[in-house]
Amino acid sequence: MKRGLAAVLTLALLVLPCLAMGAKSPWERKLPFEGATISYTLSGMETGEEVLYIRKYGAETAQYRTTKTSMLGMTIINRSVEIITPDWVYSFDLQEGTGTKSINPQKLMIEEYQKLSAAEKQKVEKNAEEMGAGFMSGMHGSLEKNAKEILGYSCDKISVLGSTVYSIHNTPIALLTESNIMGVTVKSAATKLDKGAVDDKYFQYPEGIVPQPDPDSDQMARMLAEQSIAMLKDPEAFKEDNQGSIMNMVPRKSAEIPPEEQQQLEEAMKALKGLFGQ
Repeated sequence: MKRGLAAVLTLALLVLPCLAMGAKSPWERKLPFEGATISYTLSGMETGEEVLYIRKYGAETAQYRTTKTSMLGMTIINRSVEIITPDWVYSFDLQEGTGTKSINPQKLMIEEYQKLSAAEKQKVEKNAEEMGAGFMSGMHGSLEKNAKEILGYSCDKISVLGSTVYSIHNTPIALLTESNIMGVTVKSAATKLDKGAVDDKYFQYPEGIVPQPDPDSDQMARMLAEQSIAMLKDPEAFKEDNQGSIMNMVPRKSAEIPPEEQQQLEEAMKALKGLFGQ
């Protein structure tokens, strides 16, 4: 995913919908289990398997994906590993033998949130809940709690931007994801969830790959964290002081955004602009 769309969706997924669910500190939630291994089957344009390893009640995760993507008569093999800790996000491309290391955006959100006074935190929570509902509406999205049971867990349903996600109630752990964007369909369905301790080996760097820093990603994440909390603390002041700043979060060069993501980005930007009456 290119940086422009990633920036918008980071703001959308890390800030408003989570807080709209009424949680006071959505970035530090514990899962209903300390450790687990979840297996997924992927179908649609991308087919294959995915395994998600979870430990420390969700503070650390490791995602292993082996998939095939069919496009324009070509088949592309994808093998990747993503390891997330409270401080870092490590992304490895096993096909290319490369890896990157960037600051976990959630860490930056927590840091900005903790800088606030008690009164400011209350404002953030109140504004986020109100704005979250407007954001979801602007995206033509919806949230339904405890909408479906999957593998024995009650799941919340979020529909937004052509995608429907069923996540374990009040957590970010998705057990079923279905999307249809511009005719391109993708489905990820959990087939097995085993609770229990996870071997440390799944959280080690893949052999022979040393992750390289990604300063551009870090800079973008820090800017988003600062502007997101400022927006939630005082929406009116943010609007007056930052006219157009939401638009400036994404690159101007259309070549940086694939055609299949253009419509999705435009819808996201329209909804974000609507929050500020721009």
